[in-house]
Amino acid sequence: MKKASILLVDDDEIYLYLTERLIDGISDNLTVKSFTDGEQALNYIGECIKEQVEMPGVILLDVNMPFLDGWGFLKEFRKLKGKITDKVHIYLVTSSERERDKERAKEFEELTGYVVKPVSEDKLVEILTAVYESHW
Repeated sequence: MKKASILLVDDDEIYLYLTERLIDGISDNLTVKSFTDGEQALNYIGECIKEQVEMPGVILLDVNMPFLDGWGFLKEFRKLKGKITDKVHIYLVTSSERERDKERAKEFEELTGYVVKPVSEDKLVEILTAVYESHW
């Protein structure tokens, strides 16, 4: 069985490390790629499009990053959407519980969900099961 792909985009390297370990413990059928800013992640997505390889099925995206934040990523992703044939589920994963951010998130039809950190293993399992149920 082909492994399902997850993309983590967050400037907090400890969060990335811990989340990668959690995902590794959930299933052997998942692969994780991480980037510390939105531009790196967009470059990777651009390469997937160019090389015609499968896109990550799940992107866990931080809002607050120093170079290209989550909002900027979403605006740029929207421009690439027409070139993407795979279904990509993007979850904003943020420490922000501000109502303004939750309302802003509703402006992006590309988003599947809004998750407040810290993300528990149960929440990760819930997200991954919803997207990749056939992988376990």
